[in-house]
Amino acid sequence: MLTGCALNMPVPVSDPTPSSARYPAAQTAPATLYFLDQQSAEAKEKMVTGRIPMKPMYADQPLDSAAWLARNTFAELRARGLPATLASKESEAQDVVQIQLINSTTHRVSGFSPFETYTRLKADLVTPAGSQRLAFWIKRGKVPVWSFDEVIEPTFNIPLGLMSKDLAAQINKYVFKASFSDAQVDALVAKVESAGDAIDYRDVFELGFGNNRRAIPALVKLMAHGSDEISHAAISSLGFLDATEQFGAFKAMYESRGSDKEDRGIALKAICDLSSPEARGYATQQMTELKDKDESDARFFADILSLYL
Repeated sequence: MLTGCALNMPVPVSDPTPSSARYPAAQTAPATLYFLDQQSAEAKEKMVTGRIPMKPMYADQPLDSAAWLARNTFAELRARGLPATLASKESEAQDVVQIQLINSTTHRVSGFSPFETYTRLKADLVTPAGSQRLAFWIKRGKVPVWSFDEVIEPTFNIPLGLMSKDLAAQINKYVFKASFSDAQVDALVAKVESAGDAIDYRDVFELGFGNNRRAIPALVKLMAHGSDEISHAAISSLGFLDATEQFGAFKAMYESRGSDKEDRGIALKAICDLSSPEARGYATQQMTELKDKDESDARFFADILSLYL
């Protein structure tokens, strides 16, 4: 019944609160950005797909997903202390973010199971040095108890907010190249390690967004955490930090047929984020093997690979 009531229901999307942790004052040159929406007309119209179609809304109007993402990504860059400015047209920009896909795919087995979303982004960052693929993928789920409105914050607003923060961190990685200081990383690691079972998944993502490889040992420990939110955040952050030495661990996790599909999926995403020829070759090989298969699991993993290949 709850699933039926959710069909085409409006989903009010809100702006995330920008991060409070700033990168140290860096000797980085200002950069002018332009966000270009290259999504197909169908993708723009149907941002939410899957078993339960829903209608994202912002300020009582249908959500313009690319404009929303551009605005909140820029706000995040500025909140981090980065010298970013927005161009009014593409010809005036030094760096262009070409948004190819913003999508949330819904899934639910029954009225007693979690409502789940798989939120993803596919974009290219075009700079004077060349083009760099930017991708985001995350799973979130929630069982509604009293009404379906309960799923909106955890399965739509939180993933979209993380998307804008992740995109800002990726732009920093390739354009501004700012990093948290070692002291900032150490303080964040101490906070995570002292939290016990109450670790905040946002702190784990922050270890990646800090763009300092000093966080890698702590993130490796968190890969085996009992909470999917924590372990997936750690694996995603290791991919962001280009922890190529973890390729074998990611590969073993992805190839473990006894593991949950989502665990295998986040491991595959981390492999795609690595810069090593070994990782890129493996991702290409997997796409070749999966692209013509029609099984649901094959389509699931091929969708992740398609964000990169």
